[in-house]
Amino acid sequence: MVEAAERRPLRDKLGVCQWFHFEAYDDVKLAVQQLRELDIRHLRTGISWADFHRPAGKRWYDWQMAALREFEVLLSVWHTPPSISVSGACAGPPRRLLDYADFIGQVIDEYGDSFETLELWNEPNNRYKWDFPNWDPHWRLFGEMVREAGRVAGDRGRRRILGGMIPVDADWLGLMGRYGVLEQVDAVAIHGFPEMWWPNHPNWDWYSRWHGWQEKVVLAAGAAAGLPVWLTETGLATWDLDQGVPARHDLQTRQLELAAAAPVERVYWYSLLDLNPDRDAIEGFHVDENEYHLGLSTWEGSNKPAWWRMQQLLRRQGAGRL
Repeated sequence: MVEAAERRPLRDKLGVCQWFHFEAYDDVKLAVQQLRELDIRHLRTGISWADFHRPAGKRWYDWQMAALREFEVLLSVWHTPPSISVSGACAGPPRRLLDYADFIGQVIDEYGDSFETLELWNEPNNRYKWDFPNWDPHWRLFGEMVREAGRVAGDRGRRRILGGMIPVDADWLGLMGRYGVLEQVDAVAIHGFPEMWWPNHPNWDWYSRWHGWQEKVVLAAGAAAGLPVWLTETGLATWDLDQGVPARHDLQTRQLELAAAAPVERVYWYSLLDLNPDRDAIEGFHVDENEYHLGLSTWEGSNKPAWWRMQQLLRRQGAGRL
């Protein structure tokens, strides 16, 4: 299946990921402009379950999903509303696990004509995205929650992806198999950020764990019960932590090329646009400057070298050599 995918044009395989902050209308408009210029087919974005339940949440997502309807969207749904979270935070499990399945059903009913595929949660073995150390050390709650959400989505005829692992962990994926999760999804996702490591600085991935995409895909596939593997998030920040300036543009371009050649059905580059420096990132305001420089373009819309390379790749008529 992967070999057949490799023979198709890269536009059928390669997409981008872009998260949008609540009511960030101008960011969506800029992203749509950039996506059209790149001739992107595949876009990964999300609906925050927590933001949807804010007073203007449904109005915002009605607008976002309509604005993105021309693209084939992989829709990642996560972030527990704090009011129903056992921890009072978005990474905590909901007190009633079936609430997530109910919300997945609502998302399909509301926006089913605006997305191609559902991704159930995001980085569930990352404590910032699912607080397993404090609330779910064996991921039993997560397994039950996502299994039932997958069942609801499957009953409505939707393709389902298990939210991307980071690090890629065959034992964790085997656990999902034992909990019955893999029976309720159509593919599994992995994440990885090669070269996003520095001495004495925050690390997104560890050099000692990196042996190329082939190794990561084989590791995941061996525990995936025959399911396809997607790479739903990878990227490289154009920021030199030691010098404190934008740099590493050649390395970003090279990592894009390597990701595009990964032996998977689908690849999403993270991200299209840099994060606005006036915004908070997931770990806090400028705690890790890398989070603000992962885009193919700056937040004002100035294209980096990797943007132009992405355009070249997407315009190729066959995969062939990069």
